[in-house]
Amino acid sequence: MSVASPDYSDGCMIALYPPPDLAEQLAVDGGLPAEELHVTVAYLGAAADVDGDALREVVAELAGRRPFTAQLAGLARFTGGAKDVLVALVDSPDLEDLRRDTLDALYERGIQVPREHGYTAHLSLSYLDTDEAAPLDRLEAQPVDFTALSAVHGTDRTDEALAHPMEAPAREAFAVGWALSGGPMTERVRTACETAVSIATEAADDPDILRATIDLGRLEGMWALLFQRREEQQALHMVEVRRQWRELISRDEITAMVDRLRHQLGVTEALDPGRLRAEALAAAKAMLRALADLSGFSALRIALRNAIAAGRAEGMVNAVAIAAERAGRVGLDWNIAFKDAYRSMERLDDLWADAGGWLGRMIDGVAGDLGRTLADGLEGGLDRDALIDAAADLLTGDSEAVAFVVDWAMTTAADEGALALYQSEGVLQLDIISAGDGRVCGACIDAEAGSPWHIGDQPRLPLHPNCRCCLAADVSLAHFANWIM
Repeated sequence: MSVASPDYSDGCMIALYPPPDLAEQLAVDGGLPAEELHVTVAYLGAAADVDGDALREVVAELAGRRPFTAQLAGLARFTGGAKDVLVALVDSPDLEDLRRDTLDALYERGIQVPREHGYTAHLSLSYLDTDEAAPLDRLEAQPVDFTALSAVHGTDRTDEALAHPMEAPAREAFAVGWALSGGPMTERVRTACETAVSIATEAADDPDILRATIDLGRLEGMWALLFQRREEQQALHMVEVRRQWRELISRDEITAMVDRLRHQLGVTEALDPGRLRAEALAAAKAMLRALADLSGFSALRIALRNAIAAGRAEGMVNAVAIAAERAGRVGLDWNIAFKDAYRSMERLDDLWADAGGWLGRMIDGVAGDLGRTLADGLEGGLDRDALIDAAADLLTGDSEAVAFVVDWAMTTAADEGALALYQSEGVLQLDIISAGDGRVCGACIDAEAGSPWHIGDQPRLPLHPNCRCCLAADVSLAHFANWIM
Protein backbone atom coordinates (compact mmCIF):
# COMPACT_ATOMS: atom_id res chain seq x y z
CA MET A 1 0.00 0.00 0.00
CA SER A 2 1.36 3.44 -0.96
CA VAL A 3 2.41 5.57 2.01
CA ALA A 4 1.43 9.16 2.49
CA SER A 5 3.69 11.72 0.85
CA PRO A 6 5.87 13.92 3.09
CA ASP A 7 4.41 17.22 4.17
CA TYR A 8 6.22 20.02 2.33
CA SER A 9 3.67 22.71 3.13
CA ASP A 10 6.29 24.64 5.09
CA GLY A 11 8.86 24.50 2.26
CA CYS A 12 9.45 26.62 -0.81
CA MET A 13 10.54 26.04 -4.37
CA ILE A 14 10.45 27.17 -7.97
CA ALA A 15 8.53 24.65 -10.05
CA LEU A 16 6.76 23.83 -13.28
CA TYR A 17 3.25 22.37 -13.29
CA PRO A 18 1.98 20.25 -16.20
CA PRO A 19 -1.35 21.02 -17.89
CA PRO A 20 -4.28 19.83 -15.74
CA ASP A 21 -5.49 17.25 -18.26
CA LEU A 22 -2.04 15.66 -18.43
CA ALA A 23 -1.73 15.77 -14.65
CA GLU A 24 -5.03 13.87 -14.35
CA GLN A 25 -3.71 11.31 -16.81
CA LEU A 26 -0.44 10.85 -14.88
CA ALA A 27 -1.94 10.64 -11.37
CA VAL A 28 -1.88 7.08 -9.98
CA ASP A 29 -4.09 5.44 -7.37
CA GLY A 30 -2.73 6.18 -3.91
CA GLY A 31 -0.20 8.65 -5.27
CA LEU A 32 0.05 12.42 -5.31
CA PRO A 33 -3.11 14.28 -6.31
CA ALA A 34 -3.12 15.59 -9.86
CA GLU A 35 -3.04 19.22 -8.72
CA GLU A 36 0.20 18.59 -6.79
CA LEU A 37 2.17 17.02 -9.62
CA HIS A 38 5.07 19.24 -10.59
CA VAL A 39 8.67 19.39 -11.77
CA THR A 40 10.92 21.05 -9.19
CA VAL A 41 13.36 23.49 -10.80
CA ALA A 42 14.95 24.47 -7.48
CA TYR A 43 13.98 23.35 -3.95
CA LEU A 44 14.97 25.96 -1.38
CA GLY A 45 14.15 24.34 1.94
CA ALA A 46 12.05 25.94 4.68
CA ALA A 47 9.83 28.84 3.62
CA ALA A 48 10.67 30.62 6.88
CA ASP A 49 14.28 30.95 5.68
CA VAL A 50 13.45 32.49 2.26
CA ASP A 51 11.86 35.88 1.61
CA GLY A 52 8.65 35.24 -0.35
CA ASP A 53 8.76 38.53 -2.25
CA ALA A 54 12.33 37.87 -3.37
CA LEU A 55 11.32 34.40 -4.55
CA ARG A 56 8.45 35.82 -6.59
CA GLU A 57 10.75 38.47 -8.08
CA VAL A 58 13.08 35.71 -9.27
CA VAL A 59 10.22 33.85 -10.91
CA ALA A 60 8.90 37.02 -12.59
CA GLU A 61 12.37 37.63 -14.03
CA LEU A 62 12.81 34.02 -15.19
CA ALA A 63 9.39 34.02 -16.85
CA GLY A 64 10.75 36.24 -19.60
CA ARG A 65 11.25 33.28 -21.95
CA ARG A 66 9.07 31.38 -24.39
CA PRO A 67 6.94 28.44 -23.26
CA PHE A 68 8.64 25.13 -24.04
CA THR A 69 7.85 21.48 -24.51
CA ALA A 70 9.70 18.79 -22.58
CA GLN A 71 9.51 15.03 -22.95
CA LEU A 72 8.30 12.56 -20.36
CA ALA A 73 11.00 9.93 -20.84
CA GLY A 74 9.90 6.94 -18.77
CA LEU A 75 9.78 5.93 -15.12
CA ALA A 76 12.38 5.78 -12.36
CA ARG A 77 12.30 4.73 -8.72
CA PHE A 78 14.40 6.80 -6.35
CA THR A 79 15.63 4.75 -3.38
CA GLY A 80 17.85 5.37 -0.39
CA GLY A 81 15.43 7.26 1.82
CA ALA A 82 12.78 6.22 4.29
CA LYS A 83 10.40 6.01 1.35
CA ASP A 84 10.92 5.17 -2.30
CA VAL A 85 9.66 7.67 -4.83
CA LEU A 86 8.16 6.67 -8.18
CA VAL A 87 8.88 9.45 -10.68
CA ALA A 88 8.37 10.32 -14.32
CA LEU A 89 11.66 11.47 -15.83
CA VAL A 90 11.54 14.77 -17.70
CA ASP A 91 13.96 15.66 -20.49
CA SER A 92 14.46 19.02 -22.19
CA PRO A 93 17.43 21.27 -22.96
CA ASP A 94 15.13 24.20 -22.20
CA LEU A 95 14.65 22.81 -18.71
CA GLU A 96 18.40 22.58 -18.25
CA ASP A 97 18.74 26.22 -19.33
CA LEU A 98 15.97 27.23 -16.94
CA ARG A 99 17.65 25.39 -14.05
CA ARG A 100 20.98 27.15 -14.75
CA ASP A 101 19.35 30.59 -15.01
CA THR A 102 17.37 29.91 -11.84
CA LEU A 103 20.47 29.12 -9.82
CA ASP A 104 22.16 32.27 -11.13
CA ALA A 105 19.16 34.48 -10.30
CA LEU A 106 18.85 33.01 -6.80
CA TYR A 107 22.56 33.44 -6.15
CA GLU A 108 22.38 37.12 -7.16
CA ARG A 109 19.76 37.64 -4.46
CA GLY A 110 21.67 35.70 -1.83
CA ILE A 111 19.20 32.79 -1.78
CA GLN A 112 21.01 29.53 -1.16
CA VAL A 113 20.00 26.24 -2.79
CA PRO A 114 20.48 23.12 -0.62
CA ARG A 115 23.26 20.90 -1.97
CA GLU A 116 22.28 17.50 -0.53
CA HIS A 117 21.44 16.10 -3.97
CA GLY A 118 22.32 16.57 -7.60
CA TYR A 119 19.63 17.51 -10.07
CA THR A 120 17.61 14.96 -12.01
CA ALA A 121 14.56 16.53 -13.61
CA HIS A 122 11.52 14.53 -12.62
CA LEU A 123 7.86 14.63 -11.72
CA SER A 124 7.05 12.69 -8.54
CA LEU A 125 4.04 10.39 -8.86
CA SER A 126 3.88 8.34 -5.67
CA TYR A 127 5.72 7.57 -2.40
CA LEU A 128 6.09 3.84 -1.71
CA ASP A 129 7.21 1.51 1.02
CA THR A 130 10.65 0.15 0.23
CA ASP A 131 9.24 -3.35 -0.41
CA GLU A 132 6.08 -2.19 -2.20
CA ALA A 133 5.45 -2.91 -5.89
CA ALA A 134 5.12 0.15 -8.11
CA PRO A 135 1.62 0.91 -9.47
CA LEU A 136 3.17 1.42 -12.92
CA ASP A 137 5.86 -0.58 -14.69
CA ARG A 138 6.08 1.57 -17.83
CA LEU A 139 5.30 5.11 -18.92
CA GLU A 140 4.99 5.92 -22.60
CA ALA A 141 7.10 8.81 -23.81
CA GLN A 142 5.00 11.87 -24.46
CA PRO A 143 5.40 15.64 -24.64
CA VAL A 144 4.51 17.98 -21.80
CA ASP A 145 4.00 21.70 -22.39
CA PHE A 146 5.12 24.18 -19.78
CA THR A 147 3.55 27.61 -20.18
CA ALA A 148 4.10 29.08 -16.69
CA LEU A 149 6.69 29.11 -13.92
CA SER A 150 5.58 28.98 -10.29
CA ALA A 151 6.92 30.36 -7.03
CA VAL A 152 5.74 28.15 -4.15
CA HIS A 153 6.27 29.65 -0.70
CA GLY A 154 4.66 27.53 1.97
CA THR A 155 1.03 27.13 0.97
CA ASP A 156 1.16 30.19 -1.34
CA ARG A 157 1.67 29.54 -5.06
CA THR A 158 2.18 32.31 -7.63
CA ASP A 159 2.20 31.45 -11.35
CA GLU A 160 3.95 33.62 -13.93
CA ALA A 161 3.13 32.98 -17.58
CA LEU A 162 6.22 32.28 -19.69
CA ALA A 163 6.58 34.98 -22.34
CA HIS A 164 9.71 36.44 -23.91
CA PRO A 165 9.76 40.26 -23.49
CA MET A 166 10.05 40.55 -27.28
CA GLU A 167 6.99 38.37 -27.85
CA ALA A 168 4.26 40.98 -27.35
CA PRO A 169 6.00 43.73 -29.40
CA ALA A 170 6.76 41.23 -32.17
CA ARG A 171 3.17 40.01 -32.28
CA GLU A 172 1.97 43.61 -32.46
CA ALA A 173 4.50 44.42 -35.20
CA PHE A 174 3.36 41.45 -37.28
CA ALA A 175 -0.28 42.54 -36.84
CA VAL A 176 0.60 46.06 -38.02
CA GLY A 177 2.21 44.64 -41.16
CA TRP A 178 -0.73 42.34 -41.79
CA ALA A 179 -3.17 45.25 -41.40
CA LEU A 180 -1.20 47.34 -43.93
CA SER A 181 -1.73 44.62 -46.55
CA GLY A 182 -5.50 44.60 -46.15
CA GLY A 183 -5.46 40.82 -46.23
CA PRO A 184 -7.82 38.54 -44.28
CA MET A 185 -6.81 36.55 -41.21
CA THR A 186 -6.26 32.94 -42.27
CA GLU A 187 -4.69 29.87 -40.73
CA ARG A 188 -1.58 30.52 -42.81
CA VAL A 189 -1.34 34.04 -41.36
CA ARG A 190 -1.74 32.73 -37.79
CA THR A 191 1.01 30.15 -38.35
CA ALA A 192 3.25 32.76 -39.95
CA CYS A 193 2.70 35.05 -36.97
CA GLU A 194 3.91 32.39 -34.54
CA THR A 195 6.97 31.77 -36.72
CA ALA A 196 7.72 35.49 -36.97
CA VAL A 197 7.41 35.93 -33.21
CA SER A 198 9.78 33.01 -32.67
CA ILE A 199 12.32 34.56 -35.05
CA ALA A 200 11.98 37.92 -33.32
CA THR A 201 12.58 36.49 -29.85
CA GLU A 202 15.67 34.63 -31.08
CA ALA A 203 17.04 37.82 -32.63
CA ALA A 204 15.84 40.22 -29.95
CA ASP A 205 19.17 42.08 -29.92
CA ASP A 206 18.85 43.04 -33.59
CA PRO A 207 17.66 46.68 -33.63
CA ASP A 208 15.84 46.11 -36.95
CA ILE A 209 14.00 42.94 -35.94
CA LEU A 210 10.62 44.62 -35.35
CA ARG A 211 10.80 46.35 -38.72
CA ALA A 212 11.51 42.97 -40.31
CA THR A 213 8.57 41.50 -38.40
CA ILE A 214 6.27 44.21 -39.80
CA ASP A 215 7.47 43.27 -43.29
CA LEU A 216 6.71 39.60 -42.62
CA GLY A 217 3.21 40.49 -41.45
CA ARG A 218 2.61 42.60 -44.54
CA LEU A 219 3.85 39.82 -46.81
CA GLU A 220 1.69 37.16 -45.18
CA GLY A 221 -1.31 39.48 -45.29
CA MET A 222 -0.71 40.02 -48.99
CA TRP A 223 -0.61 36.26 -49.58
CA ALA A 224 -3.85 35.85 -47.66
CA LEU A 225 -5.47 38.54 -49.80
CA LEU A 226 -4.12 36.94 -52.97
CA PHE A 227 -5.62 33.55 -52.17
CA GLN A 228 -8.86 35.09 -50.95
CA ARG A 229 -9.27 36.94 -54.25
CA ARG A 230 -8.61 33.76 -56.20
CA GLU A 231 -11.26 31.90 -54.27
CA GLU A 232 -13.75 34.77 -54.63
CA GLN A 233 -13.28 34.79 -58.40
CA GLN A 234 -13.68 31.03 -58.56
CA ALA A 235 -16.85 31.12 -56.47
CA LEU A 236 -18.28 33.89 -58.67
CA HIS A 237 -17.66 32.06 -61.94
CA MET A 238 -18.65 28.70 -60.46
CA VAL A 239 -22.18 30.05 -59.96
CA GLU A 240 -22.47 31.14 -63.60
CA VAL A 241 -20.99 27.96 -65.08
CA ARG A 242 -23.27 25.81 -62.97
CA ARG A 243 -26.27 27.92 -63.97
CA GLN A 244 -25.52 27.49 -67.66
CA TRP A 245 -24.89 23.78 -67.13
CA ARG A 246 -28.26 23.27 -65.47
CA GLU A 247 -29.97 25.15 -68.32
CA LEU A 248 -28.82 22.39 -70.68
CA ILE A 249 -30.20 19.51 -68.63
CA SER A 250 -33.63 18.27 -69.64
CA ARG A 251 -35.59 15.73 -67.61
CA ASP A 252 -37.08 14.46 -70.85
CA GLU A 253 -33.60 13.66 -72.15
CA ILE A 254 -32.72 11.95 -68.86
CA THR A 255 -35.90 9.88 -69.09
CA ALA A 256 -35.18 8.86 -72.68
CA MET A 257 -31.60 7.91 -71.77
CA VAL A 258 -32.71 5.77 -68.81
CA ASP A 259 -35.35 4.04 -70.92
CA ARG A 260 -32.84 3.24 -73.67
CA LEU A 261 -30.37 1.88 -71.12
CA ARG A 262 -32.96 -0.29 -69.39
CA HIS A 263 -34.18 -1.65 -72.71
CA GLN A 264 -30.67 -2.38 -73.90
CA LEU A 265 -29.71 -4.23 -70.72
CA GLY A 266 -32.98 -6.03 -70.16
CA VAL A 267 -34.02 -5.24 -66.62
CA THR A 268 -35.53 -8.64 -65.88
CA GLU A 269 -32.34 -10.58 -66.58
CA ALA A 270 -29.33 -11.12 -64.34
CA LEU A 271 -26.84 -8.44 -65.27
CA ASP A 272 -23.11 -8.92 -65.59
CA PRO A 273 -21.59 -6.13 -63.42
CA GLY A 274 -18.87 -5.39 -65.94
CA ARG A 275 -21.27 -5.09 -68.84
CA LEU A 276 -23.73 -3.07 -66.76
CA ARG A 277 -21.14 -0.46 -65.82
CA ALA A 278 -19.77 -0.23 -69.35
CA GLU A 279 -23.23 0.25 -70.83
CA ALA A 280 -24.20 2.79 -68.14
CA LEU A 281 -21.08 4.84 -68.83
CA ALA A 282 -21.66 4.68 -72.58
CA ALA A 283 -25.25 5.85 -72.15
CA ALA A 284 -24.16 8.72 -69.91
CA LYS A 285 -21.47 9.83 -72.39
CA ALA A 286 -23.84 9.66 -75.34
CA MET A 287 -26.41 11.83 -73.61
CA LEU A 288 -23.96 14.42 -72.32
CA ARG A 289 -21.96 14.71 -75.53
CA ALA A 290 -25.20 15.47 -77.31
CA LEU A 291 -25.36 18.65 -75.23
CA ALA A 292 -22.90 20.22 -77.70
CA ASP A 293 -25.67 20.27 -80.31
CA LEU A 294 -28.01 22.31 -78.11
CA SER A 295 -28.39 26.04 -78.59
CA GLY A 296 -27.55 26.73 -74.94
CA PHE A 297 -24.15 25.05 -75.21
CA SER A 298 -22.52 28.23 -76.51
CA ALA A 299 -23.61 30.07 -73.34
CA LEU A 300 -21.90 27.41 -71.23
CA ARG A 301 -18.76 27.75 -73.34
CA ILE A 302 -18.84 31.54 -72.93
CA ALA A 303 -19.22 31.18 -69.14
CA LEU A 304 -16.21 28.88 -68.96
CA ARG A 305 -14.20 31.12 -71.29
CA ASN A 306 -14.95 34.08 -69.01
CA ALA A 307 -13.85 32.05 -65.99
CA ILE A 308 -10.55 31.22 -67.67
CA ALA A 309 -10.06 34.87 -68.66
CA ALA A 310 -10.69 35.93 -65.07
CA GLY A 311 -8.19 33.34 -63.86
CA ARG A 312 -5.51 34.63 -66.21
CA ALA A 313 -6.21 38.24 -65.27
CA GLU A 314 -6.02 37.41 -61.58
CA GLY A 315 -2.73 35.60 -62.19
CA MET A 316 -1.29 38.69 -63.88
CA VAL A 317 -2.42 40.91 -61.02
CA ASN A 318 -0.99 38.45 -58.50
CA ALA A 319 2.35 38.57 -60.28
CA VAL A 320 2.49 42.37 -60.08
CA ALA A 321 1.30 42.34 -56.46
CA ILE A 322 4.09 39.93 -55.52
CA ALA A 323 6.67 42.04 -57.36
CA ALA A 324 5.38 45.19 -55.65
CA GLU A 325 5.56 43.52 -52.26
CA ARG A 326 9.13 42.41 -52.92
CA ALA A 327 10.01 45.97 -53.88
CA GLY A 328 8.48 47.29 -50.65
CA ARG A 329 5.64 49.06 -52.44
CA VAL A 330 2.32 49.09 -50.61
CA GLY A 331 -1.04 50.06 -52.08
CA LEU A 332 -1.81 48.03 -55.20
CA ASP A 333 -5.28 48.93 -56.52
CA TRP A 334 -6.42 45.37 -57.09
CA ASN A 335 -9.69 46.31 -58.78
CA ILE A 336 -8.16 48.66 -61.35
CA ALA A 337 -5.39 46.15 -61.98
CA PHE A 338 -7.86 43.30 -62.50
CA LYS A 339 -10.04 45.34 -64.87
CA ASP A 340 -7.02 46.31 -66.97
CA ALA A 341 -5.73 42.75 -67.06
CA TYR A 342 -9.16 41.30 -67.87
CA ARG A 343 -9.63 43.83 -70.66
CA SER A 344 -6.41 42.61 -72.25
CA MET A 345 -8.01 39.16 -72.61
CA GLU A 346 -10.83 40.30 -74.90
CA ARG A 347 -9.12 39.39 -78.17
CA LEU A 348 -7.25 36.28 -77.11
CA ASP A 349 -8.51 33.52 -79.41
CA ASP A 350 -6.70 30.79 -77.47
CA LEU A 351 -9.14 31.29 -74.60
CA TRP A 352 -11.87 29.75 -76.75
CA ALA A 353 -9.70 26.72 -77.45
CA ASP A 354 -8.97 26.41 -73.74
CA ALA A 355 -12.67 26.63 -72.95
CA GLY A 356 -13.40 23.86 -75.45
CA GLY A 357 -10.78 21.60 -73.92
CA TRP A 358 -12.02 22.18 -70.37
CA LEU A 359 -15.62 21.60 -71.46
CA GLY A 360 -14.59 18.21 -72.81
CA ARG A 361 -13.07 17.36 -69.44
CA MET A 362 -16.18 18.57 -67.67
CA ILE A 363 -18.48 16.40 -69.77
CA ASP A 364 -16.24 13.36 -69.32
CA GLY A 365 -16.11 13.95 -65.56
CA VAL A 366 -19.87 14.32 -65.19
CA ALA A 367 -20.41 11.33 -67.49
CA GLY A 368 -18.23 9.20 -65.24
CA ASP A 369 -20.25 10.25 -62.18
CA LEU A 370 -23.53 9.70 -64.01
CA GLY A 371 -22.44 6.28 -65.26
CA ARG A 372 -21.61 5.17 -61.74
CA THR A 373 -24.93 6.52 -60.42
CA LEU A 374 -26.88 4.62 -63.07
CA ALA A 375 -24.95 1.39 -62.54
CA ASP A 376 -25.26 1.59 -58.75
CA GLY A 377 -28.98 2.26 -59.07
CA LEU A 378 -29.55 -0.71 -61.36
CA GLU A 379 -27.49 -3.00 -59.16
CA GLY A 380 -29.41 -1.75 -56.14
CA GLY A 381 -32.75 -2.54 -57.76
CA LEU A 382 -34.02 1.02 -58.31
CA ASP A 383 -37.14 1.19 -60.43
CA ARG A 384 -37.42 3.40 -63.51
CA ASP A 385 -38.69 6.54 -61.75
CA ALA A 386 -36.17 6.29 -58.91
CA LEU A 387 -33.36 5.86 -61.42
CA ILE A 388 -34.49 8.95 -63.34
CA ASP A 389 -34.66 10.93 -60.09
CA ALA A 390 -31.14 9.83 -59.10
CA ALA A 391 -29.74 10.86 -62.48
CA ALA A 392 -31.59 14.21 -62.40
CA ASP A 393 -30.37 14.96 -58.87
CA LEU A 394 -26.79 14.37 -59.94
CA LEU A 395 -27.00 16.46 -63.12
CA THR A 396 -28.89 19.42 -61.69
CA GLY A 397 -27.25 19.50 -58.26
CA ASP A 398 -23.89 20.92 -57.27
CA SER A 399 -21.90 18.55 -59.43
CA GLU A 400 -18.44 17.84 -58.05
CA ALA A 401 -17.12 17.26 -61.57
CA VAL A 402 -18.27 20.71 -62.72
CA ALA A 403 -16.76 22.34 -59.62
CA PHE A 404 -13.52 20.43 -60.08
CA VAL A 405 -13.09 21.52 -63.68
CA VAL A 406 -13.88 25.19 -62.97
CA ASP A 407 -11.42 25.24 -60.07
CA TRP A 408 -8.73 23.43 -62.07
CA ALA A 409 -9.24 25.57 -65.16
CA MET A 410 -9.11 28.87 -63.27
CA THR A 411 -6.10 27.86 -61.16
CA THR A 412 -4.26 26.75 -64.30
CA ALA A 413 -5.22 30.01 -66.01
CA ALA A 414 -3.94 32.06 -63.04
CA ASP A 415 -0.57 30.36 -63.19
CA GLU A 416 -0.45 30.80 -66.99
CA GLY A 417 -1.31 34.48 -66.58
CA ALA A 418 1.50 35.03 -64.07
CA LEU A 419 3.97 33.12 -66.23
CA ALA A 420 3.02 35.09 -69.34
CA LEU A 421 3.55 38.38 -67.51
CA TYR A 422 6.93 37.31 -66.19
CA GLN A 423 8.01 36.17 -69.65
CA SER A 424 6.91 39.46 -71.20
CA GLU A 425 9.00 41.31 -68.60
CA GLY A 426 12.12 39.29 -69.38
CA VAL A 427 12.25 37.37 -66.10
CA LEU A 428 14.92 34.64 -66.09
CA GLN A 429 14.31 33.06 -62.69
CA LEU A 430 11.24 32.65 -60.53
CA ASP A 431 10.16 31.08 -57.27
CA ILE A 432 7.31 28.73 -56.45
CA ILE A 433 5.59 29.58 -53.19
CA SER A 434 2.99 27.37 -51.52
CA ALA A 435 -0.11 28.56 -49.72
CA GLY A 436 1.22 27.20 -46.43
CA ASP A 437 -2.13 25.71 -45.44
CA GLY A 438 -3.53 22.23 -44.94
CA ARG A 439 -3.64 21.55 -48.65
CA VAL A 440 0.14 21.71 -49.05
CA CYS A 441 1.51 18.32 -50.10
CA GLY A 442 4.99 16.92 -50.58
CA ALA A 443 5.07 17.96 -54.23
CA CYS A 444 4.30 21.58 -53.28
CA ILE A 445 6.97 21.57 -50.58
CA ASP A 446 9.56 20.13 -53.00
CA ALA A 447 8.66 22.69 -55.68
CA GLU A 448 9.00 25.52 -53.18
CA ALA A 449 12.30 24.15 -51.86
CA GLY A 450 13.66 23.92 -55.42
CA SER A 451 13.34 27.68 -55.95
CA PRO A 452 14.63 29.66 -57.70
CA TRP A 453 13.78 27.96 -61.01
CA HIS A 454 15.02 28.98 -64.42
CA ILE A 455 11.89 30.09 -66.25
CA GLY A 456 10.68 27.24 -68.40
CA ASP A 457 12.25 24.58 -66.14
CA GLN A 458 9.84 25.06 -63.22
CA PRO A 459 7.17 22.43 -62.54
CA ARG A 460 3.92 23.28 -64.27
CA LEU A 461 1.29 24.59 -61.90
CA PRO A 462 -1.10 23.55 -60.47
CA LEU A 463 0.67 20.48 -59.15
CA HIS A 464 -2.52 18.73 -58.04
CA PRO A 465 -6.25 19.41 -57.56
CA ASN A 466 -6.88 22.33 -55.19
CA CYS A 467 -3.22 23.33 -55.43
CA ARG A 468 -2.66 26.91 -54.28
CA CYS A 469 1.01 27.28 -55.17
CA CYS A 470 1.89 30.32 -57.25
CA LEU A 471 4.82 31.83 -59.10
CA ALA A 472 6.83 34.77 -57.75
CA ALA A 473 9.53 36.91 -59.32
CA ASP A 474 10.96 40.42 -59.31
CA VAL A 475 9.87 42.68 -62.17
CA SER A 476 10.08 46.36 -62.95
CA LEU A 477 6.92 48.15 -61.89
CA ALA A 478 7.34 50.92 -64.48
CA HIS A 479 4.78 49.35 -66.81
CA PHE A 480 2.20 49.06 -64.03
CA ALA A 481 2.39 52.53 -62.48
CA ASN A 482 -1.37 53.06 -62.80
CA TRP A 483 -1.96 49.96 -60.66
CA ILE A 484 0.10 51.26 -57.72
CA MET A 485 -1.58 53.78 -55.44
